[in-house]
Amino acid sequence: MCRPNLSCIWCWTSLMGGISSFNYIARVSSEYMAPEILLAKGHNKDADWWSVGILLYEMLTGKAPKHNNRKKLQEKIIKEKVKLPPFLTSEAHSLLNGLLQKDPSTRLGNGPNGDDQIKSHKWFRSINWKKLEARELEPNFKPDVSAKDCTANFDQCWTAMPVDDSPAPTPTAGDHFQGLGFHLATQIF
Repeated sequence: MCRPNLSCIWCWTSLMGGISSFNYIARVSSEYMAPEILLAKGHNKDADWWSVGILLYEMLTGKAPKHNNRKKLQEKIIKEKVKLPPFLTSEAHSLLNGLLQKDPSTRLGNGPNGDDQIKSHKWFRSINWKKLEARELEPNFKPDVSAKDCTANFDQCWTAMPVDDSPAPTPTAGDHFQGLGFHLATQIF
């Protein structure tokens, strides 16, 4: 899949008022962490745009950039450019290259109007953001959910995994999380 559809961008609806719900959606594991987090340089919402880039990479290619050694994976994130497969469209290449910039100041989505910058990217040209925000569009796929804590739509290889602690320290000072909030899953769907 190289064009966005409602099934693959449902998480973007949380971005309509900013980046407030993305942390709830994204998996917290090394392959989603921005270089500045792994280097403990301090971070802001630009690190979340890196995670969005990795999530989109995984959705478009069917796999996340991985390494079977956590330390080597972190070194790759810090030092190597993400290799994009040739089957992706030029628009997808442009979007992923923008989101996966090592330097957060040059990363797509950087700055106070970053979410608008991303939404206006040519890869998203078919999305009517106003209708999406107003929940006037029907997704192509709706998973069956039997209860609030239903995990039936996730493979057991993921739900049976032990929870790992983050290798990055949690920021304790500053306005790193200004404007961020927690939204229950029932509010996201």
